[in-house]
Amino acid sequence: MAGQPPLEASIEIPVPPAGVWAVLSDLRSMSRRSPELVGTLMVGAPRVGRRALHLNRRRAVVWPTASRITRWKDPAHDGERGALAFHVWPTDVEWSYELVPTADGSGTIVTERRSALPSPSLLVRLTARYAMGGADQHDTELLDGMHRTLEALAADTRS
Repeated sequence: MAGQPPLEASIEIPVPPAGVWAVLSDLRSMSRRSPELVGTLMVGAPRVGRRALHLNRRRAVVWPTASRITRWKDPAHDGERGALAFHVWPTDVEWSYELVPTADGSGTIVTERRSALPSPSLLVRLTARYAMGGADQHDTELLDGMHRTLEALAADTRS
């Protein structure tokens, strides 16, 4: 397996960036929005360098991952542009969210990304092949999950 390409999904939410950030930055609630995430354990408030453990699920397959926050940018401190990113092991990829105000400032464009997976370890390759239906199939499911996560984020910002 030569690796997997980056993945990206976006949504426009009719809520200013501060309102979207208030929901997105509550990382413990992410399991309600993300179809593959079961839960997160993080000691302390989120910030750059903070580590977390996660439990993930795809059908009957359950596995742990670990992460470290690499970007934590409240839009209130950067012209209404926000960012959240975390590096995940064992896949060695970065997941990120970027918040950009719409042209009129009344809404937010949120983009979720997963970086490319250029050279997965033997463990990741075997897991993808035998537990995930293949890396390409899992990426298709991840991209669908990204869209579902963003739709749920949008719904949470309006409630």
